[in-house]
Amino acid sequence: MPMMQNLVGMVFSAKFGTALYFITPIFSCKNDKMRLTTQLRHTADTYPALSENLRCITDKAEVIIKKRYSVSRTVREMDGFARDKDVVRLIVDTFRAMPELPSLAMRDYKPYMALIACSPEDFAFCYLSNDLVAVYETEYRTTELLFFCDLLRCMRGRSYLNCVTNRVCDYFFRARRDTLRHIDTPLREIDMQYAESRLKELEEAVFRWKVRIYKWRTFTADELAEMCGMSYSHFRNRFKEYYGCTAADWLRQERISRIKEDMSYRPELGIKEVAERNRFLSASNFSDFCNQQMLKNPGELKQAGYEEWCERRMKFWNDQL
Repeated sequence: MPMMQNLVGMVFSAKFGTALYFITPIFSCKNDKMRLTTQLRHTADTYPALSENLRCITDKAEVIIKKRYSVSRTVREMDGFARDKDVVRLIVDTFRAMPELPSLAMRDYKPYMALIACSPEDFAFCYLSNDLVAVYETEYRTTELLFFCDLLRCMRGRSYLNCVTNRVCDYFFRARRDTLRHIDTPLREIDMQYAESRLKELEEAVFRWKVRIYKWRTFTADELAEMCGMSYSHFRNRFKEYYGCTAADWLRQERISRIKEDMSYRPELGIKEVAERNRFLSASNFSDFCNQQMLKNPGELKQAGYEEWCERRMKFWNDQL
């Protein structure tokens, strides 16, 4: 199919002294699997000042595709080109002017996304976050977002990509949260698991969410691990890493907090009801726990809780006067 000539114009910002490019996209056949490269080569033809560097990038992208480099190798190969701010800006403006959004349907998608992600310039990560990832979220384009999981994993530690990471994590976290609430989601379980395995931030957020919703069902670490769908050893290591203490110690403190809350905010509950609500099998077990962990017997805790309740009540009414 014949190509229309690409028109590129340039002006300079008086404030920043940087080049701004205005690009009219060419019209290429949708069967062209290297549409991004084709577009960039036409841009190079019409803007000779940057054509040499731009052609080096397109040539490198072809090598990466031909040799099927991994994502991490692709990032290493494209990182050096990202230092040329003007060329990266021209590439971003070229892609932004295209009538279709870059996608994995284009064979040359990955190297150019890696290149843009390697640039710490505002226009680069804003393009990734606002022009690409935001649209992928809205249209549920999970395949592209899974690629971003791989890309962001390889570029972990680059703080300028935090906005992109947050968007990608939020997409998969919302889907996981819906599944835990028994709400249908268009995402597959295998895709959510893969994303969680690639992004540490996402894995921690999902882990903490599971602990938050399942902590009300048990006070034992092995049962909590089973509810989270993890082996006890794996759960124990993750819990220590994310919470800074053992699961058993944390659950014990949770139990103590709930007992205090029941004693202080639920004066209508008797000691037996408090023990049952906090899953004690007998009054003696409840008494032993209170004496050992809270240094008071249930009766003393009940009295202290009632006094706190009365004090809050009096303060409330005094504030109304």
